[in-house]
Amino acid sequence: MHIYRIIYTILAVFTLQAAHAQGVLRATVLDKDTREPIIGATIHDAVKGKPIAVTDAEGCFTIPNNDDTKQIRITYIGYKILTTAPVRNGRYLLEAEISRLGEVVVTAQESRGLTSASTIGKHAMEHLQPSSFADLLELLPGGRAETPSLSTPNVIHIREAASGGSQYMTSSLGTQFMVDGAPISTNANMQYVSGAWDSESTYRDFTNAGVDMRSLSTDDIEKVEIVRGIASVEYGDLTSGLVKIERKKGGADLHVRLKADMSSKLLYLSKGLEWKPQHLSLNLSADYLDAKADPRNTLENYKRITFSARLHKQWLRDNYDLSLSTNADYTGSFDNDKVDPDLNYNVEDSYKSQYNRMVWMGDLTLKSKRDSWLKSAGLMCSAAYEYDDIKRRRLIQLQRTTVAATNHEEGEADALLLPWKYMADHEVEGKPLNIYAKLSARLQIPTTRLSNALLLGIDWNMDKNYGRGQVFDPERPLYPGISTRERPLYDIPANHRLSLFAEETLKWPTAIGTFEATGGIRVTEMLNLPAEYAMHGKKYLDPRINAGYTFPKFSFLGKPTFIRLAGGIGQHTKMPTMEQLFPDKLYIDFIQLNYYHENPDYRRVNLMTYIRNPRNLELQAARNLKWEMSADINIGGNRLSITYFREKMTSGFRSQTHYESFSYKEYDASTIDGSTLTAPPALSDMTYTLRDELVGYSNYTNGSETDKQGIEYTLETVRLPKILTRLTINGAWLHTHYRNSILETYRPSMVVGDRSLQYVGLYQDADGTMSESFNTNFTFDTDVPRLRLGFSLSAQFLWYTMSQRDRISNTPDQYIAPDGTIHDWQAGDEDDTYLQWLIRTNSETLYELTRVPMSMNLNLKVTKKLFADRLQIAMFCNKIWDYTPDYERKGYTFRRHVTPYFGLEMNVKI
Repeated sequence: MHIYRIIYTILAVFTLQAAHAQGVLRATVLDKDTREPIIGATIHDAVKGKPIAVTDAEGCFTIPNNDDTKQIRITYIGYKILTTAPVRNGRYLLEAEISRLGEVVVTAQESRGLTSASTIGKHAMEHLQPSSFADLLELLPGGRAETPSLSTPNVIHIREAASGGSQYMTSSLGTQFMVDGAPISTNANMQYVSGAWDSESTYRDFTNAGVDMRSLSTDDIEKVEIVRGIASVEYGDLTSGLVKIERKKGGADLHVRLKADMSSKLLYLSKGLEWKPQHLSLNLSADYLDAKADPRNTLENYKRITFSARLHKQWLRDNYDLSLSTNADYTGSFDNDKVDPDLNYNVEDSYKSQYNRMVWMGDLTLKSKRDSWLKSAGLMCSAAYEYDDIKRRRLIQLQRTTVAATNHEEGEADALLLPWKYMADHEVEGKPLNIYAKLSARLQIPTTRLSNALLLGIDWNMDKNYGRGQVFDPERPLYPGISTRERPLYDIPANHRLSLFAEETLKWPTAIGTFEATGGIRVTEMLNLPAEYAMHGKKYLDPRINAGYTFPKFSFLGKPTFIRLAGGIGQHTKMPTMEQLFPDKLYIDFIQLNYYHENPDYRRVNLMTYIRNPRNLELQAARNLKWEMSADINIGGNRLSITYFREKMTSGFRSQTHYESFSYKEYDASTIDGSTLTAPPALSDMTYTLRDELVGYSNYTNGSETDKQGIEYTLETVRLPKILTRLTINGAWLHTHYRNSILETYRPSMVVGDRSLQYVGLYQDADGTMSESFNTNFTFDTDVPRLRLGFSLSAQFLWYTMSQRDRISNTPDQYIAPDGTIHDWQAGDEDDTYLQWLIRTNSETLYELTRVPMSMNLNLKVTKKLFADRLQIAMFCNKIWDYTPDYERKGYTFRRHVTPYFGLEMNVKI
């Protein structure tokens, strides 16, 4: 009986909601210029003057049909008042007090939202003429035009005065990229050459560093929003920022783009197909990029190939709108580096890397037109599969006898001697798979004075790598003397993350201004972790809130003026990657006997092998606490935005050296009579000495501390009618402090007697660096519609940069003895034969402040449209003129040199 009652109750609720929906008047309020919904607009009875409704998150409002309202008045700060008659399913267009209809914007614009974010539109990207996503960062506050470097991975740094190096990559790893709502995950990326020390391999390694922006083409992008501040709780697995990429939908043009600059060539083709009566569109595109580090060297290059098919379908009904978007994408990214055989004794020395990513994404969204609490619901699913492969080949020529360790078990075992000369091949195969699913709903309680929206959702992420990992012949290793073994990546457990989020958005328009607030919480747990991990079963809570107040409109210098103050604070969490949770096992090999005989059959090499798993079971997620305050002032369309921010992350990921004492035998081979041997010498016939060796190996910890603070500012003026020019001034003062927050270890490279020093110092004053910069960009952009001509001149001033190392102690607080035990440093230890070497001799010059004075670059960009805008020709020249004066430091003169960088492109639309 209970189940029937429940069914009857549900049917009754839906019946009442349907009946109620038929008895209301529903309409939508939109921005007249952008056609975007206006959230929080107040609808008044124009005769009685009382508020009767507030628009929701979709810009919609409802009025009961039995209401006797004959005229309504719609108001919202920043827009002109609209008085009209209520119409069922009406669309009311509010005109902005300061309209920019038809305005061509070629710079990034600060978001109108509560948190600090930059929006980059299609016009700005076309004017910038980028080759990859990395070029767009020039438009952010604090950004500058940089010469493209496409021969090495490009990772993102947001709000950083300088890159902290490989130990502080959590900032780039913790920047989440979303393409059409689906994340780009690099958590299963394990494409590194084990034991590599040469630049060909190490410079191209971006494991645990986030997304390589070279692989992101910009031609399909309609709009980019880069959130620098406190992101919505809808987005997780991030610490530093959020990049939301929205690609083009619809249209019927055939678009061809050809670009050539000093180091690359690019070809882009796209075709849009649209069936308007069926509300159906299909977009197809392809992209090819060929770049060289040096145009004169064809043996080192980078290539990118992309294909995309995007289908969008809408079903418009009386009570709801249903939309389906599904995308299929391929990205190929290829690095090649080869030494000219004519310069290398006709021997191949090459590095080849390929990254192949295939993605399917589906997004189903339902928007209700009924006067009910449920406003919209969405289901997002995506699957991304990669085939990644690195091939390194080089000639090895040894100068001394070298051992090849091949055993996979701990203990004593014989090994082989490597030949003096051989060709080594090493392959790294990765097959990462990422599956993502998100279910969300937006609810609203109908009120007449307060706009509110409650976002509820759940998302799940899975990362797994099915590749073979490091593949090589252990008897012909690429890096002799490095103890590495093969390990298939498919043995590593999959990473699962489950998150729940809830967020409330409020807008309260009053006579004294508009109050806005967005607050929520995100709960994340990493699943499928072995029980011995400290993170097992642990739930991470990320509370985040942004709030703002907009003053009532007033007149200043005869111009309408609006002022808004805002602020926010929030916690952001980034989970460890697969490589950080499950690193390769370490094989520590000690040579106990290396007996060489003229007869190869009588030679013997014996090893003692120890196996250590460098997993850190205490590893935690990286967490970053952000807060910021901002002011947004608009006087007659001249807008000034200023933000002060502070971020503190004390648990970033880093590799820390751990020391352990190992014992092995050192056999005395002097007693062997080689003339009497008929087989390799027996170990039982030899005497040995037991040795202890202190060995260091790395594991991942939460020891990287990154402290950011700064001021970002943007001033946008209206376009001056006489000269058709608009001025944008943006820049930032950035102060970043990088520090190792865990006890530092130091082992001098010193030989005492016949052995390396077997003591390690432990120092409380860990290494750290302060970096600071201050820059301002002045951009004058001119648009001449009559001539279909646009050009911009940007003067980019870097007022100064400076850096300084933290002072560290020269004397250790503790030390590790040869047997692995830890001892406190005592008075008189500085006179000990061995311990005296642990006292560091850092000069005072190491801690001096380094300051680089002002420099300025001038950049020019020009676009010209022809044949009814079907043909667009554009060119750019960065650093066309520069001011980089010499400067003195410590009696030395430092000279700076800048090389201009230019390019030309053609766009055809048919």
